[in-house]
Amino acid sequence: AATARRRSMEGPLSKWTNVVHGWQYRWFVLGEDALMYYTSKEKMAKAQQRGCLRLRGAIVGIDGENNSLFTITVDGKVFHLQGRDQKERDQWVKALEAAIRACAAYHNPVHAPAAIRSQLQQAEVHLEAIKEQVDKLAGLKEQVAAVQPAQLKEKRTIDDLLTSSNRLIEVVGRAVVLLQMAQSRMECTLLAGNENENGKGKTAAAYAAGKLSLPTDTAAAAAGNAGSSSTTPDCSSRGAFAPLSISSSSSSSSGDPSSLPPPPYSPYATPRSATLVAVPPQSATAAAIKQHLHNEPMVAPISYSSSDDEFYDAEDYEEEEDEGKQDKKDSPTVTGGAAAVPAGAVSSSTSSVMGSATGSPSTASLDDDATEDYDAVYDQTEESDVGDVQQQHGSVLVHLLSQVSVGMDLTKVTLPTFILERRSLLEMYADFFAHPDAFILTPTLESPEERFISVVRYYLGAFYAARKSGVAKKPYNPILGESFRCKYTVPNMDPEGTPTSDGPFPGTDTNEVTFVAEQVSHHPPVSAFYAEHPGRRISFHGHIWTKSSFLGLSIGVSNLGSGRVILHDLGEEYVVTFPSGYGRSIMSTPWVELGGKVKVSCEKTGYYADIDFLTKPFIGGKPHRIAGNLYKEGVKKPFLVIRGEWNDKLYAKRPDQQEYLLVDVKEDKESRKKCVPVMQQGDRESRKLWRHVTVGLLRNKISKATAGKREIEQRQRDEAKTRAERGERWVPKMFAQDDQERWYFTKGLTLRENV
Repeated sequence: AATARRRSMEGPLSKWTNVVHGWQYRWFVLGEDALMYYTSKEKMAKAQQRGCLRLRGAIVGIDGENNSLFTITVDGKVFHLQGRDQKERDQWVKALEAAIRACAAYHNPVHAPAAIRSQLQQAEVHLEAIKEQVDKLAGLKEQVAAVQPAQLKEKRTIDDLLTSSNRLIEVVGRAVVLLQMAQSRMECTLLAGNENENGKGKTAAAYAAGKLSLPTDTAAAAAGNAGSSSTTPDCSSRGAFAPLSISSSSSSSSGDPSSLPPPPYSPYATPRSATLVAVPPQSATAAAIKQHLHNEPMVAPISYSSSDDEFYDAEDYEEEEDEGKQDKKDSPTVTGGAAAVPAGAVSSSTSSVMGSATGSPSTASLDDDATEDYDAVYDQTEESDVGDVQQQHGSVLVHLLSQVSVGMDLTKVTLPTFILERRSLLEMYADFFAHPDAFILTPTLESPEERFISVVRYYLGAFYAARKSGVAKKPYNPILGESFRCKYTVPNMDPEGTPTSDGPFPGTDTNEVTFVAEQVSHHPPVSAFYAEHPGRRISFHGHIWTKSSFLGLSIGVSNLGSGRVILHDLGEEYVVTFPSGYGRSIMSTPWVELGGKVKVSCEKTGYYADIDFLTKPFIGGKPHRIAGNLYKEGVKKPFLVIRGEWNDKLYAKRPDQQEYLLVDVKEDKESRKKCVPVMQQGDRESRKLWRHVTVGLLRNKISKATAGKREIEQRQRDEAKTRAERGERWVPKMFAQDDQERWYFTKGLTLRENV
């Protein structure tokens, strides 16, 4: 039963090693507090261990693109492992997470006296085993000296081993002493508690009945005091707390901690006159000790591998936060989703990391920023990096990790306020049109092929504007019914002089690009958005459902949905899908990455494109890369190949022609969005709705930002409750679904009588 408990799972996995730069077969055994591995199952039977990964403090991660890969990060190292398929990987991940949680006691608080007793017994067993090996070394030394008196090299080697072994005995011996002290103090504390509650007579009776156990010294003390009026052990004496197993001619056997030898981490300071008194195992014979050591895998004090060079992508830091940078008591908050925003697209939650989010805000006044120029606040778009999360926000991070498991949907998991970006997700979608000249270029081109390339060029150049800062923060999660609208002036295009009478932004010039977005669903979180340029007769309908998941060291966001570029006068419709987003290295300094396959297609003309947003490989390679092929239906070979980086330069090449620059996203100047002044907006428009949160984040008043966010989310919960009580269903104001469940703007160019 003990062996089954220790080995909860075992089997083959592939492990990446830098020695041969490739995957190597290994046999893994999952124990209670470590994952051991061997070169084969036969080597495991012979106890020839190859490596050990400690589980206490470890983090398991999975790859968002490869379904068989997973990682274990511990002791500042990242170990890369691979199962045969997703099913096998998921089995290992589930078992590892259960073992890690058990080590951390997230869900299984241990009984302290029993745990100390168990650790003491193990320490005594190991102490006896080490002493036995030292005796063997001493005997070997005598044999070498007798047989080969001239061979000094072997003698020195044995002397070194004996010296190290004796120091190890001292360390383990002190550990035994400290554990005995802890056991005595713990059991005497429990005894005193029982006396206070039940009286000394009942406690003594419990000891007599064998329901409570006494440490060895305490039992002896009780026997020695048999003639006294009390039959309970005397725990008032300091000596009763510490049955020492180290004695010295120059030190007392008192249990006073000040009289103890130096702690185990200072082995060289122990007086050489100290001698060890054997502590016989309580529950094992000498034969059982040997069997125990043969069956018990060696758990090293730090994880190690047979490969000398492992991968490092995080350092270990203290968990204390900088109070000057963040208000700890108000740091928890409910977080939301983002397209291509990998820092964690998750919906509103009924719980928070460090407190309830259901109460009305009382920690900060939301009106003390009434003198703020909100429009100027929103004009400040530069975002500061979140820094090293583990170093600056370690305690919040540890609490968060205790709530999640690998692959878990983050819809109802909360993230701290410090990761928030100062804008709503709906406003982020507006940045897809920050290059209005590229958007409206397509209708002016002559051939279907040129128009298709133009759509692809606009599409690939749109992501940088939305995520150009590279900061791994996420926008506010929009509440149901929230909306955002803006307009863009097209560079080098004169106004037509004809204002629109309807549409996203009534009253704007027909030669301007206008945008509107609305949060049309809360569960699941779906955002619908629309843009148009009436003068060129081009529009865009889109919707995105953000679905987030926890990947261990990353957070993945699947952006489900599609967009449609419509050329109204030509009758052409170009359908695009969206890449997934990832927040990488969430245990250190997070960064943003896009990944996955997307498609651009035009049914009428027969052109389509297959584009890969390539995630950074764990061995070498660059992040943010794109590889795409453009095809004409019926032709196997692509007529255009695209490569480059979505946040830098993209190049295109036709067969048998020179490569040319398709787009340079950093050089292309973005147009500034124009909005109605904040205080003239409707109460549910994004900038006015989130103004207090935005000011709090900009001024580094985290409690204010948290209070404002809680108020908005509580309002949403109250409204949902009222609708449920009345049997009402939320109906979006500006968008509706077609027969293919695609969201469209109800007052789009072709759906309204007047422009």
